[in-house]
Amino acid sequence: MSTIQKILTGVVAVAILGVSAYLLLNKFGDSQPQNPLDNPEKIVSAYESLLIEAEQAKTANADCGDKKGLAKQIKSLEDGLADLAERKKDWLDNVPQLPEGGPTSVTPEGRPGSEVPELTSDVPPLPELGPDVIVVPGSKVPELTSDAPSLPDINIQVVDDLGRPVEYVPELPELNTGRPGSEVPTLDSNVPPLPEINIADSNEPIIKMAELEQKIKNLLQELKTLCPEEENKKVISDKCSDACQRHKDCAAYTEDVTAADLTDAYNTCMEECPTWPKEMIKCINAVDIKTPNDCVSFVQCQVPQLYEERYLE
Repeated sequence: MSTIQKILTGVVAVAILGVSAYLLLNKFGDSQPQNPLDNPEKIVSAYESLLIEAEQAKTANADCGDKKGLAKQIKSLEDGLADLAERKKDWLDNVPQLPEGGPTSVTPEGRPGSEVPELTSDVPPLPELGPDVIVVPGSKVPELTSDAPSLPDINIQVVDDLGRPVEYVPELPELNTGRPGSEVPTLDSNVPPLPEINIADSNEPIIKMAELEQKIKNLLQELKTLCPEEENKKVISDKCSDACQRHKDCAAYTEDVTAADLTDAYNTCMEECPTWPKEMIKCINAVDIKTPNDCVSFVQCQVPQLYEERYLE
């Protein structure tokens, strides 16, 4: 065998081995079982683990020491809850359906008297009955003749204990329907109460999932309101320059005021301001001068009781 033939034989053998290996891998790969569906017990266990994680997050962040970490934990719990809801939906969508139930046939042996008799052609027909033929005992109305005596007039007079006549009211007989079981029984106090019937089994996975999911949602709501964001408080200055600028702004509302007057008002304020309490300066700086009425607050800020209650450190 020449060298070329040996090379061609080797190439063919390698190709055959490669194709065989590919076919075997596909065969065994297809025969491997697919990922099984979620087991309901596994989903319940995952809900329980997520509930424990939410309870631990609530305990760990009771002092609101790490708000950023709390926000991450809330996001993780929300993602885990959404993932479990998706797993539960997939499990419910793949639950095998119940077989369709059709009408069942009732055999004659199943119920006595359920057999329908077959009528043969030689059975004589029923006779035709008219109203003259049917006679019901006691249904005939007797005919009254003219020589029948009339009924005597009966006058019933009833008197009371003192012998005075009173109106006679006949007593009506007690009506009895005559239907057995129509009497309403009287319930005694010693009758035991009816037992409570719980149709839904609390041990069912779907019931457990709903309960655990609601508990986790309640804890998430508590975590979101556990550490509310603090509002940005306005920083009030205690500098004389800011307080005197407000004096200057108020002086600008004076009639016939000049730039020199405004400068003098500012400089005079800067000379007196160092003797003012810081609480008084803060009281002045807390007012934004936008209208002439805002300047009235300066008068109030000079009352010690006002600025001490508001700004005393």
